[in-house]
Amino acid sequence: MARRKIHRSAKAWPHHLLITTALTASAAAPAFAQAVPASADSAGAVEEIVVTASRTAQDGLQAPTPTQIVGAKTIEQQAATTVMEVLNQNPAFKATRSPGANATNTSSPAQATADLRALGGQRTLVLVNGSRVVPFAPASNLGVPTTTDLNLFPTLMIDRVDVVTGGASALYGSDAVSGVVNIIMKKKYDGLNVTAQTGISERGDYRTIRGGFIGGTSFNDDRGHVVLSADYSKNNGVPDIYSRGWGREEWMIVSNGQRATNGLPAFILAPNVHNSLGAGGVITSNIPGLTNMTFNPDGSIRPFQKGAIFGGSTMIGGEGGSIITGTALVPDVERFTAYGSLYYDFSDSLTGYIEGGYSRSEGFLDGVPMRLQTQAIRSDNAFIPDAVRALLPANVTSFNISRIGHDIGINHYRIVNKTPHGTIGLDGKLGGSWKWDAHASYGINYYSSYTTENPITQNLNFAIDAVRDPATGNIVCRAALQGNPAAAGCVPLNLFGEGNTTQAAREYIWGEGLAKVKYDQFTAALNMVGEPFSTWAGPVVVAFGGEYRRETQKLTADPIASANGFLTAGNAVPYSGRFNVKEGYVEATVPLLADLRFARKFDLNGAYRYADYSSVGGKSAWKLGAVWEPFEGFNLRVARSRDIRAPAINELASPGSNVTNNVTLIVDGKTKNAVIPQNTSAGDPNVDAEYADTWTAGFAYRGTGALRGFGASADYYNIKIKNAITNLSTVNIATLCGQGDAYFCNLFTYGPDPNAPGERIHTGLVAGSLNVGAFEQEGIDMTLNYSTNVGFLGDGGRYSIAASGTYIFHAYVDAGTGAAPIDRAGENGWSNLGSIPTFRGNLSQTIGNKDFELTLQTIFISKGKQDVTYNTLPTNTINDNSVPSVTYFNLYGKIFAGAKKDFEFFWAINNLLDKDPPMTPYVILNGPVNGQYYDKVGRNFMIGVRKKF
Repeated sequence: MARRKIHRSAKAWPHHLLITTALTASAAAPAFAQAVPASADSAGAVEEIVVTASRTAQDGLQAPTPTQIVGAKTIEQQAATTVMEVLNQNPAFKATRSPGANATNTSSPAQATADLRALGGQRTLVLVNGSRVVPFAPASNLGVPTTTDLNLFPTLMIDRVDVVTGGASALYGSDAVSGVVNIIMKKKYDGLNVTAQTGISERGDYRTIRGGFIGGTSFNDDRGHVVLSADYSKNNGVPDIYSRGWGREEWMIVSNGQRATNGLPAFILAPNVHNSLGAGGVITSNIPGLTNMTFNPDGSIRPFQKGAIFGGSTMIGGEGGSIITGTALVPDVERFTAYGSLYYDFSDSLTGYIEGGYSRSEGFLDGVPMRLQTQAIRSDNAFIPDAVRALLPANVTSFNISRIGHDIGINHYRIVNKTPHGTIGLDGKLGGSWKWDAHASYGINYYSSYTTENPITQNLNFAIDAVRDPATGNIVCRAALQGNPAAAGCVPLNLFGEGNTTQAAREYIWGEGLAKVKYDQFTAALNMVGEPFSTWAGPVVVAFGGEYRRETQKLTADPIASANGFLTAGNAVPYSGRFNVKEGYVEATVPLLADLRFARKFDLNGAYRYADYSSVGGKSAWKLGAVWEPFEGFNLRVARSRDIRAPAINELASPGSNVTNNVTLIVDGKTKNAVIPQNTSAGDPNVDAEYADTWTAGFAYRGTGALRGFGASADYYNIKIKNAITNLSTVNIATLCGQGDAYFCNLFTYGPDPNAPGERIHTGLVAGSLNVGAFEQEGIDMTLNYSTNVGFLGDGGRYSIAASGTYIFHAYVDAGTGAAPIDRAGENGWSNLGSIPTFRGNLSQTIGNKDFELTLQTIFISKGKQDVTYNTLPTNTINDNSVPSVTYFNLYGKIFAGAKKDFEFFWAINNLLDKDPPMTPYVILNGPVNGQYYDKVGRNFMIGVRKKF
């Protein structure tokens, strides 16, 4: 007799909790559908799906926390090389850290992070088949978040992605504050599917090549199932802003330093913005006849053509180019990932499995040139041109110049990220309704950061200070002439006039940095689910279990980076840290009403988790919810949860970075000024966990009868995060101290004031991670899906529409500085954490039959402001604070060929109408566009082929 196959839908255990649901949208609809129940198909089979929003719900609509779903067909349709590309089209996500958004992210240019609600990727938990995976921790002492890198997962292996858009810490533990992204991998596959594709932008850059496969088979009378997949892709990125027409307009927000005389706003958004540092150097000291003079390559001087309006290092008009000339708009990214699984049914009641993979991503970024805003030059410097020396007053011992070093070189960053990871587990039945699973997983993230042409601060200072050797008449470094062993090998650097540095001098000041991180995570869990008893309305379903997790991190760096020795970036002070956590949870779904005229179903759901951290002690998370189905296919749901995020290792143990600057502080009632060492980027072993309170309420509808194929949902949410972990600036801390807050005053050290006997003065500042921030976001998520057969399209003709949107009422951000919270809703610029457009929408329409498929996608971003705080005070006025709405169109197509339709030719045109991005500058990095929301590439094309064997 043939062995009975086990339906995984019957195994409702927490690690692989599978129940009977279906998607409202058709398989090809590229939008985020709402999970709803399914019915059996014509053969009586039941579609299997993992429910992420609940461990006990009997179907997707019974989960009180809303879940949106994207299927493998969507990823395949868009020819996406990473799942991030599709997720970031969901209006609930923000592309905070992605190659297109963070081209100036020197710590991780290839990183792909899921960030729900724009609250930071560290507050979105990423799972694979319901289990945690080792996170990605860059070598940085400056608060770069520890998150999961979505480069880990080959898209060909992904069966579906569940996005839980509400807090889920009671179910999955720390980090599920904004929600959960659960990537469901294929566990069965018969045959082989090979994919190859290539792409290019209309400007000839952004070249992509990709190749991959997925293959699988069953064996031993269908007891065993093996699936393997590998995926390789490479994209050569996009050069600097001058590669695009909108970039050549050189937009930026400039601080109006002449506001008192020109009567214009404090900030001006304008084109034709250049750096004011000067490619050949500009004298900034107030010296008659020399102020604002620049140097020609031959050493002669002339007035620097300064713009009419200038402030900081930028100006409107004048000579030169943008500060980020040569800085890549999009970095080069190369990626390889492999994943596999083996599932074997030892019996009808016991299944074992092994799954895991390996990934390697590499990002290469052309960074920024050396910038010297105030460089002191001693009056006996041997390179000073004669024309300048003749005008230097005898009593001037030094003067200051500014200089931008495009001719000296641009630093480059190569980040390599390798991650092997695996899981081994068992799951089975205990008899009756009870099921269980147990698994252990281990993963290591190896991070390496290589920097080249990165100026070493000490070498630069030695090389700039050049004098003549009285014995030989040669120009040498003063420190070397004085016998300073640290200056051995010093080669003098001539800053006067573009192109006058020598190759030997440049190589002397350049350094090659190397920083590495090894981050490992071990997890073990045991879970059970069953029906202990029934109420009058049906069986009560209970899930419970425990989990142990240990994470360790060790950062090492070269001696220069360890001592904060690089001028621009690449510094990483070594440290190590660890924590472990032991957790237990319970969840129950209790039916109270069933099969009544006004209540087809009414269920209560609750969950509780207690976690004992070695770092922050015992923490609790809980959730309460209810689902009411007044008639078939229509559910009303509400949920309230308390969620937590425990501090990451860098927030606990990072040593931070030290700088030395002047600080003004009120000490014992008197204003004091002192140049002190300060560190405001360190971690703190005493920092506590974050807490979030979340409400969700809404409905989901899956049409029946005449409305079959139609689905819609709308969910209100309100999330309040308290005790948010942040690092304040020195100015913020000094201000809070001046307001009388003793806690912040105690972050400073004090000593005797040498200029005031008997009085104290501040001597240093060390401020690590602080639980002083807060967020509150309120909005509505909406989805709509419809699919139907269309006769005039021929055999298999169909049409589907899928839409999703998020409207934000409020997005309050309290930075912990003592100022009132700021509502960042409607802020489309990229300068501030928590900024988010008021509305984003994604609409896709697909037509097709057995021979072809065509999809038009429309992505809409509402109008907004550059920064909601502009024009709120006389000191922060701006001439134009508006950002227009933007609509993008993408077109995707497929042609099916072959007798068995096993050949598939596909193509994509992204940004079909070549829409330019609105100018949304970031003053700090001088980038003109917010790539977190807007396309910087322009129209680009992709073609490829898939073959099934």
